[in-house]
Amino acid sequence: MKKNVNISKIVFYSIYAFFVLLIIGGIVFVTVKLYNFLDNYERSLDKYEAEEIFNEYFSPCRFDKLYDMQEITLSEFEDKDDFVSYMEKQIEGKTITYREVPAGLGQMKKYRVFADKVCISEFILKENTSPKTPEETWALDTVNTIYTTSESVKIKSFKTSKITINGIELKEDYITTDNIETESCKRVPEGVNGIMYREYEVNNLLFAPEIKITDRHGNEGTLVYDEEHQMFVEQMNYDVFTEEIKTLTQDAAQTYAKYMTLDASLYNFRKYFDTKSKIYKNITTTEIKWFTPHIGYEFKDIEFKDYYIYDENTFSARYVCNHYLYRTSAESRLFPLDLTLYFKNINGTFYVYDMISNK
Repeated sequence: MKKNVNISKIVFYSIYAFFVLLIIGGIVFVTVKLYNFLDNYERSLDKYEAEEIFNEYFSPCRFDKLYDMQEITLSEFEDKDDFVSYMEKQIEGKTITYREVPAGLGQMKKYRVFADKVCISEFILKENTSPKTPEETWALDTVNTIYTTSESVKIKSFKTSKITINGIELKEDYITTDNIETESCKRVPEGVNGIMYREYEVNNLLFAPEIKITDRHGNEGTLVYDEEHQMFVEQMNYDVFTEEIKTLTQDAAQTYAKYMTLDASLYNFRKYFDTKSKIYKNITTTEIKWFTPHIGYEFKDIEFKDYYIYDENTFSARYVCNHYLYRTSAESRLFPLDLTLYFKNINGTFYVYDMISNK
């Protein structure tokens, strides 16, 4: 009888131990399964892919790589290096952070990158419905770097000049107004080109551009900013006077002045003025003279300016001086002189065919 009781106990505890082990095994199995599930789920979260993207491209910022990853639209005067410089300037001295923002679709996750509080970029992660590993559940879909091409420039230059923007020659496509005439266009003979301007405008730039201008002789020109019209205006590089041209200009201008004060004859006047020109007829037929009784005259404070060669047979020059008539040895009268004289070649000799007063 005792033997049967021991056998029963052995059987009972064996069965009990089996079920205990079975339960423990089940718990271990379920725990392992649950752990693997939770581990895979955690590893598949988008935040890890977002962190990896942030570290790769924004910590530190790799704007050169970002440029290659997206469509960046710049003008023909700027390139990748300009873009990188521009973006680096935007983040200079600022803290770079990122955070998730609503994307609107379950299969997309959007993150924005900030320099302090200013958004400089955003990227979107797209869910992979059949990932080989949990880490491949989310992948970078698109990246968009935020920039503004708000700089622009207007330039007014002579038609005979060439302009470069950041080293690239400015094409006629950027002309907004052409053939802007100056006073000289009304004065030069038919078939001769007067001084004309044209205006350009270039928009959608990241930076204020480097502008260089080359004049008709291949020399570097000068641009001055016009605040009123908000544009750069080319300053004229006039031609260099020769002594011969100075002498001719002075003789013509002073002879005109002396003729008007009755100190030179018509014969002298005709040596320098085209007798078929309107200016000659106007001067020789006018009854208005500067005459005042005087015992002598003098030209002082002489300046030669604005010498411009239109072609081999035509040029203009400006002559400025103070013309004094001495009524007595102690009394004088001043006639300021500021003339632009236009000369043309007539049978090998240059004569004044037009003239304007700049006073």
